[in-house]
Amino acid sequence: MTTKTKKKKNRYRLGIVIIVSLFILIVSFVAYMNNTTLEDVLNDKYDNNIVVHQDDYAQNQSS
Repeated sequence: MTTKTKKKKNRYRLGIVIIVSLFILIVSFVAYMNNTTLEDVLNDKYDNNIVVHQDDYAQNQSS
């Protein structure tokens, strides 16, 4: 009877650890995605060899 009780407690604690770790992973991912732009990541990885979006592209083409 005591071995069954111990197994249930271990499963329950393992489940809590998994849920908490997934929650932390999701929260950290969402915080990273909200605070980091794609342009920043591309500039860090590829320096100046990549073309990024320009807000005033249409104005530059007409002049």
